[in-house]
This record gives sequence, structure tokens and C-alpha cells, in this order.
Amino acid sequence: MPKQDTALDLVFSYAVLNRGENAAVVRLEVGPNGVDFASDYESVVEPGGMAIMTPSRFMHFTRLSIRSQQPGAPTLIQVYYQAQRARMTPVHEFHFLRENR
Repeated sequence: MPKQDTALDLVFSYAVLNRGENAAVVRLEVGPNGVDFASDYESVVEPGGMAIMTPSRFMHFTRLSIRSQQPGAPTLIQVYYQAQRARMTPVHEFHFLRENR
């Protein structure tokens, strides 16, 4: 699946439904720049099953990598993405004075 910019999403998850007849291996990947990705974790979704996937580590970009568990035996996957987005608010600056004694 294509990468998603998830930097402003406070909470998000993927619901992966296997509508096909063969098990699927779904890997959630995170990356800092939209090009380089590392595996966060992997799950097997059985036919008729569903997995809810949320990354355990924060990176700017997120994507799913999906393949059939059995080579040459395709399956049909449906993915839902849901998120709660952060509202941009002003950043407060704090200045600390150092006291010389």
C-alpha cells in the first residue's frame, strides 16, 4: 500500500480484513522520510478474519506491506484507516534564567 504521512495523527489504526480464501501476511512499517522503512510488527490474517494494527513506534510515515501467506495463492484484502488528528496550536516558549551565585 502507499505510504501515509501520519505525523499529525495522535492515534490511528488500520483494520485489515481478509475477504479472500487464503491467509495473508500483513506487515506494518514505519519510516522517517517516506523512502526508508523498518518493520514495526507483522500479523497473519486468516480468511474471514480481521486484524487491527497500530504502530508501537512513532515515525513520520507509515505503510502496510501485504502478501499472501501461500505463494501463488492470492487473496482479497480490504483495509480501513482511521485516525484522530492533532490540532495545530501555538507552541509556548519557556525561558529559564540561570542565577549566578
